[in-house]
Amino acid sequence: MKSRKIIGRILILVFIVGVLVILGRIFMMDDNGSLTKIIPTDAARQAYASLEKEAFLTHKFSAPIAPDGYFSAHSLVYNKDHGELQLTARYNESVYGYLDVEDGDDFYWELRDAEGNTISVGKVADTEQKYFYRHFRLIFSDVTVEEGDSLFLFMCCDTVAYPKAETVGLAVHRPGQDWKRYKPDSEERKALS
Repeated sequence: MKSRKIIGRILILVFIVGVLVILGRIFMMDDNGSLTKIIPTDAARQAYASLEKEAFLTHKFSAPIAPDGYFSAHSLVYNKDHGELQLTARYNESVYGYLDVEDGDDFYWELRDAEGNTISVGKVADTEQKYFYRHFRLIFSDVTVEEGDSLFLFMCCDTVAYPKAETVGLAVHRPGQDWKRYKPDSEERKALS
């Protein structure tokens, strides 16, 4: 009888620990709080100086995770007048094993149109390591996004020729997707002034 109580309590403890681990992993996976601020580039400062509250546009991603599951993105800000698009991309460190590349092999980021043409290569403006994820604040220049355009984000690695021809990128913009005004917070306004 006593051993049944001990085994029962151990099983309850294992169950509780398992649930906590799963919940913790879910919260880590859904964390979009890193590198969300506008990087005060020359183009961003010029746009803010001339247009202030009207300078930046944003919208949510229709699907924030790439179709192959290797990376995700959030916090998109588009400066239409200067053709600058900023967003944060992240990947789980397990992507090195999935793609069979060495940790430290360079990934780079491209924006491509619906035909697969490279529109812009991203410049990494800031990075952050959080939990199992590497976050990158990316800046893309010379980007024009019209209402009917499709625009896709690709994580690229020349070491293993990724992405492959059949790889589908993460949709940054789809035809008919509405832009809304992005309102810089006080910290962003100060940096842009």
